[in-house]
Amino acid sequence: MVRHHNAPVDTSMLLFHLLSTFAAFAAASGSDDPLISKYPGLVSWFTSNGGKIDPRITIGYDDKGIRGMIASDGIPGGTVLIDCPGSLVVKPEDTGNQCAHVENIHDHLKAGEQSKWHTYFDFDDSLGSRVPSEWRTDRRAMTELQGLPPSGQTHRHIEWFRSHCKAGQEPSDLEIRAFKIFLTRAADMGLIPMYDLMNHHNGKINTRLQKSDDGGLLVIALTDIAPNEPIYNTYARSGWESSVDVFNTYGFVEDYPQLWQWGDAELDEKNENDPLHHFFRYIGNKLNGESSDLMTYQPNSPKYEVLVLSPDIAALFPTKDLVSILGNGQRSMEEWIDLIDKHHRVLRASAVSAMQDSIKNLFETLPTTIEEDKMILASEKYAMEKVARKGRNDTNKADVVQAVEYRLAFKEALKLAMDIAQKGTFEEDSDEL
Repeated sequence: MVRHHNAPVDTSMLLFHLLSTFAAFAAASGSDDPLISKYPGLVSWFTSNGGKIDPRITIGYDDKGIRGMIASDGIPGGTVLIDCPGSLVVKPEDTGNQCAHVENIHDHLKAGEQSKWHTYFDFDDSLGSRVPSEWRTDRRAMTELQGLPPSGQTHRHIEWFRSHCKAGQEPSDLEIRAFKIFLTRAADMGLIPMYDLMNHHNGKINTRLQKSDDGGLLVIALTDIAPNEPIYNTYARSGWESSVDVFNTYGFVEDYPQLWQWGDAELDEKNENDPLHHFFRYIGNKLNGESSDLMTYQPNSPKYEVLVLSPDIAALFPTKDLVSILGNGQRSMEEWIDLIDKHHRVLRASAVSAMQDSIKNLFETLPTTIEEDKMILASEKYAMEKVARKGRNDTNKADVVQAVEYRLAFKEALKLAMDIAQKGTFEEDSDEL
């Protein structure tokens, strides 16, 4: 794809038209969802096998049209929302063997109605979504990332499965489905019915997890949950995984807060030469107004990283302490702004300058701008839905939309980081980092 150099045109109305058409079709197509109608049957199966779920929980759509678990009525904080006993967790005998997990799922899928978990797997909608591991390597989606992370790593999950679990052999379609279910839905202990219906959100997280004595799991309301409010889990707690990782595994761009990471050859060399290089992004003698304590400001990542809270608020080089709340609790925007301001005041200007240079160099390699990507995305979505209205499902078009949507979000995060780097107040230092 090349940069367009045509004469300027007013694209705002065209963009509005394309997005409006897409939204209208999406709303209409979601009006009769079999997973919503099948939910009572899943609840009946779950409770008849020893599980418990609060009756105020259902499956529906949030205000953005995203399907997930929501509260049909107000639920007080501290309420046990889901109690999945160990007897309902789908797991192999060797729970530490990931290949065994996939094989166990495959066996249950193959058993069909003979499996105790048939109703649970019948409710599975893994085939209704796409993840980068499924992209065809000879199609457009691969190049539409434009070299941004996770370019070169999009198929690492499926490649791991082939090499470690299939001895290099090509898996069957049913094995691929089993692997995708494991990749996108499994917890450490295995597949946990009902728990895995919660969507991901690190900013609005309103549940906490507690292992039960019988090897099962309790999902407990972390806060009061209002009627029609989604019930959220997290797929990337405490900054352990970035928005790049979330996209590469689950196939979606997460809502704010987002944690974007990237690197370059120069940074890689510095980190290789000095494993503690990234610790010196912060001025030690000003941490919290106390004596030097580098561990207080331990970097979350040795890579370049920006924590994005909104379209105009972000933290450069966040620390582990700053991101520790992600997936574990909620923080008001006022609290975020105050913490980020304090954080930036002990961040070395030389580190920020290095990030600026990296972003500038990265943007120079990208063939399209943010504004062009907005138009491309709207056009690709319109083309995809036009095909869908004819009763066809074009996965290649869906993959392209997925890739463009992701790269646009990444570029917007990079631009915001650049803006903050230029306008923010940081600790001036004479050393080059």
